[in-house]
Amino acid sequence: MFYKVLVCLVAINLNISAKHQRIYLQHALNFKLVKATAVSLGGYQGFCVNVNLKNLSNDSLIVILEAGRRLNSLDEKTQDVLITRQEIIALKKAENKSVKAKGYCCQASNYAPFIGAQYDINKLADANLVMLARYLNENTFEKQAEQHAVWALSDNKSSAQITSVNDSLIMPLKKMVCALKGEVLPWYSIVSGTYVFRNGVMITTPLYLRGNLEYAIDEDSYTTMHILNAKGIEVGKIDSKWLLAGKNQNYVLNIPIKNLNKGKYMVELKTVQKQLAIKEFEI
Repeated sequence: MFYKVLVCLVAINLNISAKHQRIYLQHALNFKLVKATAVSLGGYQGFCVNVNLKNLSNDSLIVILEAGRRLNSLDEKTQDVLITRQEIIALKKAENKSVKAKGYCCQASNYAPFIGAQYDINKLADANLVMLARYLNENTFEKQAEQHAVWALSDNKSSAQITSVNDSLIMPLKKMVCALKGEVLPWYSIVSGTYVFRNGVMITTPLYLRGNLEYAIDEDSYTTMHILNAKGIEVGKIDSKWLLAGKNQNYVLNIPIKNLNKGKYMVELKTVQKQLAIKEFEI
């Protein structure tokens, strides 16, 4: 009996010890158990930050770098970085260790980080960004899709810009972002390109409008596709072709929109006699 009690007590003590060894970075910082610094590796997405931890405690530590931590750029012109993958860092007593952390810039109007740019470890981001970061920690998508998901929340950018080679694969991500923003899931996608200049200036340009227009047509007809501005004035004729008669038809869109200014538009499909479909989109 005494032996069983002794084994039980030892197991409890080991469990308590293990719990004390494993600690979130925020708690480790609060109790001054570690010193932490972060430096940009260049780039604005993916494994773009080097995080260094030094163990200041009298024992070994297992530190959890949280998904959802927002690294604050010490240069106000440079974008902050949202950490989107949890890292577990084992530190011996007095050990100094660095890890490459995965994250995404979260100030779309600021400059891209340069190599060596310094970051304050700061704290967790707002609730929506933390939820997104934790989701991205568990699910992997294309980098540009993840980046635009972050900007959609951090800078209120359009969730329509969350795109992929196959948009159906990133639909769960887009739905989550829309739910967090409290907005209706857009019927369309806007494929965009992000360009980084040598001085760090970043420009994201809408390139194509993708989506489906549902229509019905009674007889084979010659049709035209138009883009209208918010006032209903035509600003572009996109396509013209014969369509076969049928109900519940889908017109697949892949329209170049690079030359359109920011604002609301409508895409319209019509014959000479009547309008077949019209939908609104926003750049």
